Amino acid sequence: MFAERIQRRWRTTSIIAVICLGLVSCGSSTRTQSETADSSVVETTALESVAAPASVDATRAWQTLNETENSYTAGDISETDAGTFGLMAAPTLRFFEFVDGRWTEVTSSVISRFDIPTTEFEYDITIQSVDVTDDGAVDYVVNFAAAPWHVLDVPNQGRDYGTVISGHDGNWRSLEFTDPYGGGEIYTSVEHIEYFNGALVGDWYGSCGRPCGKLIYEWLGGSAQLFGEEATPSQIRALPKPWCTAFSYNGNLPLERCDEGRGVTYVQEALNRLGYELEADGYYGNSTRFAVKYYQRSNGIRASGTVDVETWRNLFSGVFLPGNDLDGDGLVTPNEFGE
Repeated sequence: MFAERIQRRWRTTSIIAVICLGLVSCGSSTRTQSETADSSVVETTALESVAAPASVDATRAWQTLNETENSYTAGDISETDAGTFGLMAAPTLRFFEFVDGRWTEVTSSVISRFDIPTTEFEYDITIQSVDVTDDGAVDYVVNFAAAPWHVLDVPNQGRDYGTVISGHDGNWRSLEFTDPYGGGEIYTSVEHIEYFNGALVGDWYGSCGRPCGKLIYEWLGGSAQLFGEEATPSQIRALPKPWCTAFSYNGNLPLERCDEGRGVTYVQEALNRLGYELEADGYYGNSTRFAVKYYQRSNGIRASGTVDVETWRNLFSGVFLPGNDLDGDGLVTPNEFGE
């Protein structure tokens, strides 16, 4: 089992603006439409429950769909000549097209071109929305990290699984990576992928005869592939840490990532009683955050990954906790714990 203080950091769909890595420019790009493509290749199935009037803007409808589906995370919408598309994790990866004023889910004939895990295991999926290719449309940098209760069971020693999904040239697919160590062999996934301040950073293992380390990938338009070069030590030091660099004591709700304290321990123990297999060490790291999200979605609570009053009540209603119900709400919360 992973110790949470060294677990990979959860990513959000927003890009983190920090020190530039240097191989890819840090400026924002101007978005243009991709080359015309035949959208008839995209088969869709309407979701009647989230139908929206034709006058409703796609962005607003996308937000409504994410709330309806209680998604873990979602990318920005991608507007191309082939149509308007969106990607979300709810809880598995799901792909949609905006057609006739409503979002409709794309069928497996398109999803099959995405290089994503197909096992029965649960994954912490993160989606970043960036322009990786040269067409100006949104592409999706997607990373899969095994749930803490599966990390010892998934293939490849529990390492992450990353891919870049793009509609470049009207053909939605996982983009190809060129292996810089194995004679130019082609892959459509790597071990961990993220976009950081203008650069696409991936971890590569195996073909170099060792854990190869971090690569900085650039889009080669002529070959329509991503080619990687080893990151320099200074570039690696500039990367954000995949774990909390410090934990802060929190004796109140809400409890969230990088908090520590008795309340966190009780949450971890409560989840473990339900089979989540966390390390009950009182540190709110990546595994705890994902387990909370999973629990919330399974119990009809907004999957925020933060333990709010509703989540605390759901976990501990009828459970004895050491302390006194000072505010008379029928529940002992962390700020009411006894010594």
